Amino acid sequence: MMKEYRNSLLAAGRSLGTVKQRLGHIEHLHALHPDLMSVTLPDLERFLAERRTSHSAETRKSMRSSFRTFYGWAHRTGRIAEDPSLGLAPIRVPRKVPRLAADGEVQLALVGSTLEESAMILLGRLAGLRLSEIATLHTKHREYDVLRITGKGEKQRRVPINDDLMQVLLELEDERQGGYYFPGRYGGHMHPASVNKIITRRLGANPHSLRHAAATSAYNGTRDLRAVQDFLGHSSLATTERYLHVGLDAVRAAAAATSLPRRGHLRLVDDERPPSRSQPLAA
Repeated sequence: MMKEYRNSLLAAGRSLGTVKQRLGHIEHLHALHPDLMSVTLPDLERFLAERRTSHSAETRKSMRSSFRTFYGWAHRTGRIAEDPSLGLAPIRVPRKVPRLAADGEVQLALVGSTLEESAMILLGRLAGLRLSEIATLHTKHREYDVLRITGKGEKQRRVPINDDLMQVLLELEDERQGGYYFPGRYGGHMHPASVNKIITRRLGANPHSLRHAAATSAYNGTRDLRAVQDFLGHSSLATTERYLHVGLDAVRAAAAATSLPRRGHLRLVDDERPPSRSQPLAA
């Protein structure tokens, strides 16, 4: 049955990463409920509730999506009469202010970095690539001054190459003589987890903070949200908006814009100030 479910996900165009995640969640459920077709709504609610303290809201939301997808498929294919996941309440994910890699941090990380490490950092900061996109980047993906990237959901986008990034990529190509920019130890490409480890060690922060920095710089330079959306490969503008960081200067400007129109000095002199309600009026 799971093989058929996997095929249905692939046929629907789900990425290999998404398929692996969906199957993994169902395997965890199967460990507690060997007969998946007899699972009830209370079983699913208990599963999610028991993980409220051990798993993030994002992870539990993803689990809920996996259950909805799996049992929706089981219902459509006649394996169950009723879908137990239909009654699962949505899981709220608190909105957090994501961390932004400061320019000084990036410049410091580049000091003493190897060519390979520098390329990884700059692909995140200057091209806004995800870890998986950095790890799987191949020399054939560079078309002159543009990178052809296949991102989440097999969505393709074209990312123009910054001059500083181009210099590093060309040097790396001279070393590699074709193939993956970041080859794996035993063939193929480096695993995204390895790229994550390398960047984190050099940067001292989550590599995704580079992508946030790229998004913010791109928007500050263009004020074009749609262009930044295409640059990052997001499906919705709402997702892109969450990547943008408002600087303190912009917040100060927003606060200054709330000022009242002035006629001379806004402050009233004592004899012009109206009496407070606590003070009696003069006879």
